[in-house]
Amino acid sequence: MKEWTREELYRAVQESDREELRQLHETIKESPWRSDFHIQTVTGLLNDPNGFSRFNGKWHLFYQWFPFGGVHGLKHWYHVTSDDLVTWKNEGLAMKPHLLEDNRGCYSGSGLVKGDTLYLAYTGNNKDIHWVRHPFQMLAKMDKNGKITKSQVPLIYEQKGYTEHQRDPKLFEHNGRYYILLGAQNEQKKGVFLLFTSEEIEKGWKLLGELKVRGYEDFGFMIECPDIEKIGDKWLLLFSPQGLEEQGDLFRNKYNNGYIIGRMDFDNLEFIPESEFCELDRGLDFYAAQCACQDVYPDAAIMTAWFGCGEYKTPVTDEQGYSGLLTLPRMLKIDGNRLLQTPVPEAKKLRGNVLFEAKNGSIVRDTMHGLMPSSCIMRLEDPDSESVNLNLFSRPRKNGFMISYDKFRKTLVLDRSDMNNQFNTEFGAERKVRLEN
Repeated sequence: MKEWTREELYRAVQESDREELRQLHETIKESPWRSDFHIQTVTGLLNDPNGFSRFNGKWHLFYQWFPFGGVHGLKHWYHVTSDDLVTWKNEGLAMKPHLLEDNRGCYSGSGLVKGDTLYLAYTGNNKDIHWVRHPFQMLAKMDKNGKITKSQVPLIYEQKGYTEHQRDPKLFEHNGRYYILLGAQNEQKKGVFLLFTSEEIEKGWKLLGELKVRGYEDFGFMIECPDIEKIGDKWLLLFSPQGLEEQGDLFRNKYNNGYIIGRMDFDNLEFIPESEFCELDRGLDFYAAQCACQDVYPDAAIMTAWFGCGEYKTPVTDEQGYSGLLTLPRMLKIDGNRLLQTPVPEAKKLRGNVLFEAKNGSIVRDTMHGLMPSSCIMRLEDPDSESVNLNLFSRPRKNGFMISYDKFRKTLVLDRSDMNNQFNTEFGAERKVRLEN
């Protein structure tokens, strides 16, 4: 395994690196682990989605990017676009750290569309000569021609009374005012939300205070990647709390990502929950979810996330020098106090023809052998058996990735403990979720 020096980890992309990056891309594109459908890194490491927006007739999405290897080094923003949320085009480097305020990385942030401008709020990660971190909330603007200009002056400076962990600004508008919701850690090492407001996007920001969430005053040691969306007459608060204790089948990952449905009281700086905190995804690899700034679906939110988590590694990280996918976009709707998640309608474009149908209890193992494409959809209608088991990527003496459903317990189980490539085993290899009607 390569040992990275500080100089290697904090290397910014230069024009002279073009040939090196081309060669890195040529190497990793031959990897058997490359995805057919997901947004994936062109080189190096991809993590959080950033600036997800519908702007100038296209979907724009950025991701955290370290270009030179599958490790968490100096973070840049990489830009991809799509007409349909399904087929994505690589647009190239969007932002690199070159200001004093972001000298150690352009960290995560969000997008807000106003007229002919896409505003991008992000955290500038500064470290001084003693290697002490100082966070700044920064702004960049993208015009209709795709040109991005970074502001030289922070929107928000480092806040006193909190640790160095202040990041991931969610920029949004409500009732004619602009707001930034920021994840932070107080001096008691508890995760908190900070809410700022301004009458103008580019200046005049002031701290309103901590956004209180009833019943969640002590919920992890840090809040990352906050997002807030209004869907119908409800508010959806998404965030990634770090430091939750495992509770049975809940909160099994090192870091978790979830939501609360409720009401937003701007006057009293309070979010009033009408649901419990629920994980957005009960799988093994999901973090830093972000919803798009968009008006295509006025009664829904469109969400993607990092198909990874914290300090996790995958088989390709060290072996092939790259890491990172984003999840396929999902549509979020609220029904009462329940969040409904479905693939975006455009995902149907990925479907091919029907390969076969197996009815009346037919065994499909031999039928499917050798026919499996890179993806497929299976529909089981009221199975008679007590359980259904599906093995993917199985080999002799290896069951591969197992998906099972217990009809009477209404429990879906994912199990990768018998896969040929084992990774992140310290966080377990099985996840369970009860499926409710």
